[in-house]
Amino acid sequence: MKRLFHLTIGLLFLLPTVVPFAWAGEVIDGIVATVDRQPLFQSDWEEAICFEAFMQQKPIAQVTQADRVKALQRLIDRQLLQAQMGNETFLQPSQDDVDKDIAKLRAQVPNGDDDRSWQKLLANYGLTPVTLRAHLQAEVRVMNLVEVRLRPHVHVQPEEIEAYYKSQLLPDLQKNGGKVASLDEVEPRIRELLVQQRMDEMLDAWLHNLRQQAEIHSTIPIPAETAPVEPNRASGAN
Repeated sequence: MKRLFHLTIGLLFLLPTVVPFAWAGEVIDGIVATVDRQPLFQSDWEEAICFEAFMQQKPIAQVTQADRVKALQRLIDRQLLQAQMGNETFLQPSQDDVDKDIAKLRAQVPNGDDDRSWQKLLANYGLTPVTLRAHLQAEVRVMNLVEVRLRPHVHVQPEEIEAYYKSQLLPDLQKNGGKVASLDEVEPRIRELLVQQRMDEMLDAWLHNLRQQAEIHSTIPIPAETAPVEPNRASGAN
């Protein structure tokens, strides 16, 4: 899935003006938004911004105000989705799964296998191993919810796969001089790509409906959203 909730280990996220980042040990308790009367605190927001910047390996100094606003939008969306989970413990990732995700992250950064270098890198983003793990767990839990709710309602037809193969994959391979694979060879990958695209559309529609139904207040202006194109098939989520 393309969203914030997307970690791609398969990967949030005020004052009226820009607020300095919060680092370890600093206490920030102002409320920046409420979602159905549940508060989102300044510290939640700042930590989520740091987490997202870390996941993108984007220097903190390059985070813009527009990035911060988008991060708050994603944090609100995550709150809306978490409210849909109830007490479903099966959505919680196992400790082994989170350990594997962290190992993948460490393998992608310089000197990630060295504990001191790894902790220094996290500290540069205002994170600790504990806060990183908590964010990864929350993200995977949301992704699991989306999978459980939406994937069963996605049905990709053989003709859609063939059309994608002929109109997009083959021309791209030929243009780039790649080896031309048969439809049978690439069918599973095309199917999953189309499933993910359909799930993205359904998630957009689901989140739009949740926002419309929720009572959301924010201390910062959030751009008005455009209603998404309704997916062809019902999501079963409301």
